[in-house]
Amino acid sequence: MEENKTMIKRCFLTGEYVFYATDRAKRPHSFRREPIKTTPRQYCPFCPENSHLTPTPVYNDGVIKIVPNKYPFVHTNEETYGVHDVVIDTADHDERLKDFGSEHILKLMTVLKNRFMELESDEKCSYVQIFKNEGIDAGASQTHSHWQIAALPVVPLKMESLLKVLKGYYDEHKECYFCSLDKGSRIVEENDSFITYLPADGKFPYGMDILPKRHITSIEEFGEKELADFGSILQRSLKRLFVIKPDICYNLCLYSAPKAVKGCEYFHFYTQIIPRIGHMAGFEFSTGCYINSVLPEVGAEELRQAEID
Repeated sequence: MEENKTMIKRCFLTGEYVFYATDRAKRPHSFRREPIKTTPRQYCPFCPENSHLTPTPVYNDGVIKIVPNKYPFVHTNEETYGVHDVVIDTADHDERLKDFGSEHILKLMTVLKNRFMELESDEKCSYVQIFKNEGIDAGASQTHSHWQIAALPVVPLKMESLLKVLKGYYDEHKECYFCSLDKGSRIVEENDSFITYLPADGKFPYGMDILPKRHITSIEEFGEKELADFGSILQRSLKRLFVIKPDICYNLCLYSAPKAVKGCEYFHFYTQIIPRIGHMAGFEFSTGCYINSVLPEVGAEELRQAEID
């Protein structure tokens, strides 16, 4: 890319335009982080000694605990039925997902899968979303590591649109869009079961997708080896991100098919790692377009070169 030039791509999955403008990364505040504000341990509701500050757990094995969200956006006692859980993934106030041991990460992936299946089995539930906000810029109100799981009575518009696009691709090409992707030089990590890569039309600097190599539509279909491999590649991908952007805030979004189309040929389970670099502002809100200051091939090379254990 030449100096002061931009490149425009359209995200296949969402239809949103992405303006690749590498000079934007030269702005003095582009990757600057404000000092991280932390919740002191003595006031943290997710620490075991402060368990009286959270609702009664629906799951607790001494390491991982699931509690109803104290401030839910859906309720089980209303017509618009839903469940909103918090998954406290460690008892250690300072431990981070990228640093969990292999047994710990496997247990976490198993707990997430099992809770997903429990919630999806409810006849009032149409869709279950698993996500993680890490850091204040990513929307986390508590610094103690945790996830959230929401069971909804409707399928969100984003997922409806995604299903429509992916079914259209399958009907035209007779193959799954994700299975057919040529990831080229944008691959960051790979193991027996999964691959991490930067999408060619990605909206976020250093944003990564994680795909199972096997065509599966839901976390429910993961076997034990896939659960272990998923946890491993997720950790390694995050470690690479933290090497090049220490203390970065990020979101994790796990996309499983709604149960009405589970097992279909056109939807492929995937996970997004969304680094929170920069902020959406007037241009993004007024146009629905995104500005990405890092080309996917460049970002993938930087992540591959990051030295991790």
